[in-house]
Amino acid sequence: MGAGYEGEPAPDPSLRRDLARRAAAARADPTRVLLEGVHALKHALRFGADIELVLTPDLTRLTELLAQLAPDVVVPAGTQELERQEWRDLVPRELPSPALAVARRPTGSAAEVLATAGLVVVLDRPRHLGNLGAVVRVAAAAGATGVLTVGDADPWHPTAVRAAAGLQFAVSVAATDRLPADTGTRTIVALDPNGTDLLGALPSDGLLLVGTERGGLTPDLLDRADQRVRLPMRPGVSSLNLATAVAAALYGAAANGDGRR
Repeated sequence: MGAGYEGEPAPDPSLRRDLARRAAAARADPTRVLLEGVHALKHALRFGADIELVLTPDLTRLTELLAQLAPDVVVPAGTQELERQEWRDLVPRELPSPALAVARRPTGSAAEVLATAGLVVVLDRPRHLGNLGAVVRVAAAAGATGVLTVGDADPWHPTAVRAAAGLQFAVSVAATDRLPADTGTRTIVALDPNGTDLLGALPSDGLLLVGTERGGLTPDLLDRADQRVRLPMRPGVSSLNLATAVAAALYGAAANGDGRR
């Protein structure tokens, strides 16, 4: 879809129904990404996503929101306004802002993420898609260049995309069954409660391994670490959730001079 908005919403109800069916089907389509809300849409547009369709119950409001929140992007050509009942049928749980879009899912692999220059966050068996998405969001904000998930969790799941506000398009992301044996010359740093306090910079080309709040890293990943570090915490505080731990590590390292700030 090109920049700008052309023409009026589709007057043909059958066309609107077809577009709504395509949007609903995208939720379960591994080749598509469902973008829910203006923030996800603006980031997808800003970082070069291939947007296939955009639906809204209020084109005027969508245009105003994008102008206010992201003046560098515009409503894509061909955006279609649905009738209120059509929108309610498509979006049973009201979104915080009037936008639902479908984009092509980038074809990414673990090897491609690891080939990206810069710091990459590796999540070991993340359990909560909302937390996974929050990690993608903070990684993009803090200047990491990739997020790789080990295990079954899909970083492109609609829940993760919603939590990341669509910032999967700003960093290289992929899922893999296991961390590849060949990680090149990258320094592997593990967040480990038994490690030394993280008081200095993270390697600019490092892999930051982060496990679950309850179980931590699996032994096989922990054994691959060149360094094991922990986040200094007040006595009596035992852990941080996944996204908070990643944020503390990335911004703490930035504050200690690794150049991403």
